[in-house]
Amino acid sequence: MNTVPKTIWHVGGEDIRFRIPLLLALRDRGFNVGAVGSENGDAFANHQIPYYRYTLEREINALADIQTRTQLFNLFSKYKPDVVHGFDTKPAMITPIVAMKAKIPGRVRTINGMGYIFSSNSPLALTLRPIYRYLQRKASAAAGITVFQNLDDREYFRKHKMVKDGCDDLVLGSGIDIEQLIKNRPNPEQLAVIRQELGLERQLVVTMIARLVVSKGVMEYLDAAKIVCQQMQGVKFILIGPFSSEGRQAVPIEAVQQQAKFVSYLGIRNDISTLLSLSDLFVLPSYREGMSRVLLEAGAMELPLITTNTPGCKDVVQDGWNGLLVPPRNAKALATAILQLLKSKDQRILMGTRSGIHVRENFSLKKVADSYTNIYYRALGLPHLEQHQLNKFRNEVNYL
Repeated sequence: MNTVPKTIWHVGGEDIRFRIPLLLALRDRGFNVGAVGSENGDAFANHQIPYYRYTLEREINALADIQTRTQLFNLFSKYKPDVVHGFDTKPAMITPIVAMKAKIPGRVRTINGMGYIFSSNSPLALTLRPIYRYLQRKASAAAGITVFQNLDDREYFRKHKMVKDGCDDLVLGSGIDIEQLIKNRPNPEQLAVIRQELGLERQLVVTMIARLVVSKGVMEYLDAAKIVCQQMQGVKFILIGPFSSEGRQAVPIEAVQQQAKFVSYLGIRNDISTLLSLSDLFVLPSYREGMSRVLLEAGAMELPLITTNTPGCKDVVQDGWNGLLVPPRNAKALATAILQLLKSKDQRILMGTRSGIHVRENFSLKKVADSYTNIYYRALGLPHLEQHQLNKFRNEVNYL
């Protein structure tokens, strides 16, 4: 392995902080790490990770996009990281193109899902697909490696010639720090207090955590909650996540308020381990994902899972084994699945145990960090590291 540490930058949006565990794991493997995002950098300062803020508009905005490209070009040209790695839709398209102009040798991007354009058959989505494919081809040509989080997305890119042959890879998610999740779990006494504060005593708790957009299946969750509560007593549904301003995709606050009798909306929360610990069942009726982090976190906390039979969701849940798969956009089917698991404690416990095993074996932070270590060296044209070399290198770093 090259003894000169390589500098890796992750570039994302307003939730780039979720890459911190992966960045820390990469730092443990000998890399210098940094991040570029559109949120404040407090979380990065706590871990002594260099952080640079830039302007990023989620929606299409020509003037804002020019500003974004200029800011990234100036950052890349000034600091010259060895590898820049773009996450999320816009950063994954913009980052490699700007990095190539700034003469950054290692250019990597991750496709975190294909979102509204491919989860909807609306006239607007259908119109945007050819434009999306064109932009993705340009980004793939500039990137050394395009990483996919599920097989369906990679197959689509390959079929439509949106990625160069031999220039892609598959990494299942961004890594779940299972030990940290468990460490943050409250003890039974603390959990009892929180249950009382939230009015969840002697209740079976069904939880959904997501941005409040239509494509996450929020409307189906609200409707399913009403159906379940009309058929079964002692059930409480909770919904956590930020409201969105994404036009037609945004779930109106009135829709949530209308179902307040059945669903408690808790807003944005930072105590995800706590909320998952007091839950009996986790639900995500999303229309499509890259690889759902929140499903993986819920699985790591040994919860039974109900999600849709769609890319990025079905990769986490094996139907009938660690959870149930339902069709997207189908509140009745979702309610039926929820009722099935709520009525069987034994089934919930068994599926929850299997979820924990499945996440630990296939989506751990260690596994993802090892994969990206090899991808970064491949992007730089350096030899790959075998598993025994990775283990040896980690031991050397820890010793030093």
